[in-house]
Amino acid sequence: MVKLMYFAQLAETLDCTSEQIALPASVGNVSQLVDWLGRREDACWKALAGDKVAVMVNRQPSAPETAVKDGDEIAFIPERLK
Repeated sequence: MVKLMYFAQLAETLDCTSEQIALPASVGNVSQLVDWLGRREDACWKALAGDKVAVMVNRQPSAPETAVKDGDEIAFIPERLK
């Protein structure tokens, strides 16, 4: 399981500030995670996908190739807040 944390309008749109999820085997890095989340039914992911959202893994800035694994804490911050 990983902990996903959402901030600002992303949290408001989801009506949720965090959630615990099990990563599918196909998700091993930030880019794959964002792609996978983009396929969810949440409308905000369609509006805030890709480079419009900064991603931090374990409180460190991440790149698309940054690895994600069980136990990680992953924060999604809308770019306009950075």
